[in-house]
Amino acid sequence: MNPRTTIYNTDRPLKVVPTRALVATLGTKPTPYCNTGGYEISKESNQLEKPAFNNQDSITALDWLRLTTNDLKSYRDTMSDLTINPERGVLSQDDHCTGILEEAGMQVHWTDKGMHGYDVSASIKIWKDNDYLTVGNIAYSEGGRNKGGLFELSGVGCKVLQLEYPALWLELYNVLLLAEWRISRVDIALDLSGDYAQEHGYSVPVLFKQAVNEGLFKADAQRNPLMKQSFQTAGDWSPLVCGNLSAETYDPLQHCTGGLTAYVGNRKSSDDFFRIYEKGKQLLGAMAEPESIDRGWVRIEHEMSRKASGRTIPLDVMLRPDEYFCAGRSNVRAIMEQLRAHRDLQAIQSWQRAQFKREKGLLLSKKVHWARHTYGRLLRTLQDKGLSDSEIVEKLSRTAGLKEFVFDLLEPSNPADDLLREAA
Repeated sequence: MNPRTTIYNTDRPLKVVPTRALVATLGTKPTPYCNTGGYEISKESNQLEKPAFNNQDSITALDWLRLTTNDLKSYRDTMSDLTINPERGVLSQDDHCTGILEEAGMQVHWTDKGMHGYDVSASIKIWKDNDYLTVGNIAYSEGGRNKGGLFELSGVGCKVLQLEYPALWLELYNVLLLAEWRISRVDIALDLSGDYAQEHGYSVPVLFKQAVNEGLFKADAQRNPLMKQSFQTAGDWSPLVCGNLSAETYDPLQHCTGGLTAYVGNRKSSDDFFRIYEKGKQLLGAMAEPESIDRGWVRIEHEMSRKASGRTIPLDVMLRPDEYFCAGRSNVRAIMEQLRAHRDLQAIQSWQRAQFKREKGLLLSKKVHWARHTYGRLLRTLQDKGLSDSEIVEKLSRTAGLKEFVFDLLEPSNPADDLLREAA
């Protein structure tokens, strides 16, 4: 037995727990190849399981992560590493210690309610827009059917760690691995930027048509070739269903301004479920100008779970999301590889970081947009009543400004486009 291995190089004190060496535990399971939880042992998959991590190599990212453990001791040991507030009413006695979550600017807020069948729960929050945004949850039960604990991160929570604190993301992986937590759900997202999607003919209707007619998202090794996938849509598809538009003539910059979403698979009974949607329209909403290329931004999400087969999803997915996003699906892999072939990796990742700032709501233009819609009439009324601009500002301003923001009000284009051009 060796002391805990900590990869994150930090000065904060860390608890030492006896456990197996990290390197010995990495790569113990090959990549899943089908949606029934099968695994393929091959020279190729063995080569993939090397204990190495470099988030700079990934073009996909985790967009949701939920894990559970039935071992209450493992749960408590893990929580003592994740946060200084591991249980309701319990705080770390060491003022010099911080948890992984606190290092990433997150705080744990315990409640009196349960969650997902657990007796006690807490929200993981970050400070955003002068308010707290929930980016994850913790829950546990002392006994009963759900004895043990749960830990989950939302899309924003995952990306805060992956994009802004990659070393902490690696340490989180290390802690979860050593305590043998089990993944019950993980979402992996691939983003096709508006200009790339337009250039290569990708849109939600086109991808959905290929899914229905050509089995775009079917597993190569699907055990029952006669089994039909289920499909659903959300959003206003009437121009395509009842109008003159086809998948090929659909233009996301002009049509269906509310956004389109397509679902492939049965989320309730399937281990693998895909979502295809217009992320740009979802994120920007009414802010997006009619001709904005961001309207064409498409996101493909692969939600992996263990509902149907009870399969094991290796924690390795946290380190190599690309491989699991398309594992056993050559058509999906082709989409990802085409993006790699036509876009420089640095450019892709720069664009991802810039767009993440939008997801966190940091753009001042977005804040101004919603402030105008929320308080615009009030401001105009105050002006009409004779108050000067300085008097209005004095009445409505707080003593301190925003701590984190992206100043884009004077820019002719959005920051994501600028970063993409700089990196290309």
